[in-house]
Amino acid sequence: MSGWTFFFILVGVVFLTSQLFRVIDAIERPNRRHDRRRTALR
Repeated sequence: MSGWTFFFILVGVVFLTSQLFRVIDAIERPNRRHDRRRTALR
């Protein structure tokens, strides 16, 4: 495995990890807003 191959694999892993955390964040945010509305109604 050459240095360039390792570099591109590393860039791909970092990109996929960042996308994964964006998806997780997008899933969690609406739930937090919903919880705030519940506390405001009480």
